[in-house]
Amino acid sequence: MVQPLTAEVYKTLIVGPRNVGKSSLVRRYLLGRFETTYTATVGADLSVATFDFPEGTIVLSVVDLGGQQTFAALRNRFYQGAHHVILVYDKTDRSTFEDIPKWYETLTEGIRMPSYIFLAGSLVANKVDMTDAFEVTEEEGRQLADLLSMKYFEASAKTGVNVAEIFIHAASSCRLRIKSNLAEKSIV
Repeated sequence: MVQPLTAEVYKTLIVGPRNVGKSSLVRRYLLGRFETTYTATVGADLSVATFDFPEGTIVLSVVDLGGQQTFAALRNRFYQGAHHVILVYDKTDRSTFEDIPKWYETLTEGIRMPSYIFLAGSLVANKVDMTDAFEVTEEEGRQLADLLSMKYFEASAKTGVNVAEIFIHAASSCRLRIKSNLAEKSIV
C-alpha cells in the first residue's frame, strides 16, 4: 500500500532591524555557510526547511523580511498567516535590542492579534562570537524574551552556534501551538 504524502506546513517570519544577521542565520541553517560580505535583503526572501519529527514531517516556510524602514509597508503584507516569529537583534549594537519592542508591536498589529494573546516565537541575540563587543547582556535578553513570552537564544550565524536550535524550535512550536489550539476547540 502506498502511503499518502502528507506534511504540515507552517509559516515563520524572521524579522528585526537592518544588519543584525537575519539572512545570515537563514543561510547558515539552510546552506551551512556564512558570508562575510553584507547584502541587504530587498523586501523579502522566501525559503523552505523540512523537519522530520516522530509525529510526522513539518515544512517550515521561512520569510526573511528586510529590516530597512523603506520596506515597512511591504513587510506588513507578509505578516498575515504567520505561525511563528523569530525576532533578531545584534548583541553588539544596543540600539537594535532597544528596537525589538517596536518590532513586536508592529508584528502583533500586522498579524491582527488581540493584545491578550502572545505571538509565538523566539528572541535571538545574534553575533555572540564577538565577545569583546557586547553591548547587551544575556540577562537583559532573557528578561525581554520573558516579557514577550518568547524563547531566548544566543546565536552566531558566523560559527553556527545555536542556529539549528532556533529553526527546530520554530518548527516544533508551530506544531505544538496548532495542535493545542485544535484540542481546545474540540473541547468547547
